[in-house]
Amino acid sequence: MNNREYITELNTLSPLDTLREYAEENAVPIMDKVALEMVKQLIRIHQSESILEIGTAIGYSGMHFASIHDHMHVTTIERNPEMYDLAVQNVRRFNYEEQIRLIFADAAEAFEKVNDREYDILFIDAAKAQSKKFFELYSPLVKKGGLIITDNILYHDFVGNIEIVRSRNVKQMVRKIEKYNDWLKEQSDYTTNFIDLGDGMSISIKER
Repeated sequence: MNNREYITELNTLSPLDTLREYAEENAVPIMDKVALEMVKQLIRIHQSESILEIGTAIGYSGMHFASIHDHMHVTTIERNPEMYDLAVQNVRRFNYEEQIRLIFADAAEAFEKVNDREYDILFIDAAKAQSKKFFELYSPLVKKGGLIITDNILYHDFVGNIEIVRSRNVKQMVRKIEKYNDWLKEQSDYTTNFIDLGDGMSISIKER
């Protein structure tokens, strides 16, 4: 494909879809399309206006969340400097600077930077081995009746099928995710559903 054809193709896509192409070409992990649309629908149904996202990457999902309505505010945390810089550029490029607050920090240490408000939704899409820590750390900032959504809880369908995994490191990760999923089921203050969509997600409603 020559440059003219590539530019023509980009112009036929929605603006944010161009970021999906970039992510696929550069092995940047972003949300599955179907799972992303599911979360956006939850945001609409829940009439959410504030989201705390753990794991910004290049800003793709955060900007999709912000695109739902003009009153949406997204605070998003990213620890990788290259990803953070790309996210800053993308947020500026797509004119979401008024709606998205970017935090450059390790999410395990960023509480004081984001605890200036309550959130309707906590979206966890970062280091899978740390999901429980992030849930416990940031769930107090979620309003009663709010949602805590964890992405990739099936880990490429290895969760529940650990016998097919050959890599020792991957097995360890799968066991940690399985342990997290079991822990979620035990949380009496939350009602949790597990959705087999994309790489899987859990949706926890904060009851009290």
